[in-house]
Amino acid sequence: MQATAIVMVEMPDSYPIWWQEIDSPPPAEWVFMFEDFTGDDTAEQWALAAAIFIAQTRRRTAAGPTFAELFTHLLPDTGGLPGPLPRNLDFVQRRRAVAGFRGHAAIEWRRRGMISFDNGVLRSLRVGREFRERSRSRQQAREAARHPRGTHRERIAEIVDADAITHRES
Repeated sequence: MQATAIVMVEMPDSYPIWWQEIDSPPPAEWVFMFEDFTGDDTAEQWALAAAIFIAQTRRRTAAGPTFAELFTHLLPDTGGLPGPLPRNLDFVQRRRAVAGFRGHAAIEWRRRGMISFDNGVLRSLRVGREFRERSRSRQQAREAARHPRGTHRERIAEIVDADAITHRES
């Protein structure tokens, strides 16, 4: 009787969406990092870090960063990649893997309202509605803490009103 070996081959359909058009399985580091970027427990922190970097870059340069610049900032020890790419990938597969990974992580952050961007437009990364609302609330809270009796204008109006009342009474 002859034994036959059964070889389990992962089908590309079972690969993550950002790795779909590549024949070999994605590296574990890439899968774990993507889960960290997009998972319920950690995506918010990564999205906030991305939005802060985008806001700082826009303030400094008047243009948004590229996806490469953003991910290099978020993953500085690995040059903006979650880990090394498999050596067997050709140039096109490498570009697809990197663009897919970065693009799908950014889509998750856009869904959360922390960042925004236009597809196919270089340097279109910008902060999202949720980030702007949080930033505005933080600034208002900081201003209220700094001036507990109201804004400078409100205090001047109070002084003017008090002077007017005093003037009428005399």
